[in-house]
Amino acid sequence: RRDARTTSQSDANNDLPSPFSDLSALISAFTAKGLTAADMTVLSGGHTIGQARCDGFRNRIYNKTNFATTRRGSCPASGGDGNLAPLDSSPNRFDNAYFSALVGGNSFFRSSSPGKRF
Repeated sequence: RRDARTTSQSDANNDLPSPFSDLSALISAFTAKGLTAADMTVLSGGHTIGQARCDGFRNRIYNKTNFATTRRGSCPASGGDGNLAPLDSSPNRFDNAYFSALVGGNSFFRSSSPGKRF
């Protein structure tokens, strides 16, 4: 970040919830920072921009259909850990495509708890 006075990768890695956290763990992590579940949902929309490394989503695309099959071209079942794929259909534009993908079940990200899927 350009506005930070100092940076620490270890602090960032220790203070961010795991991308594999379930919904209750995510809510707890955000609550510990004084944020609500609604705040967390809004902040997650930032994922509408950018790409993800294959090693961060491989386990989510080889047991699904639809959008996942399009990601298999850039992320083989083994190897290619550093290969990148867009997080949604418009990775260079800030829009609601990330949320549309979540609602449609076409996302790398899925935070679940019994009886709920986000």
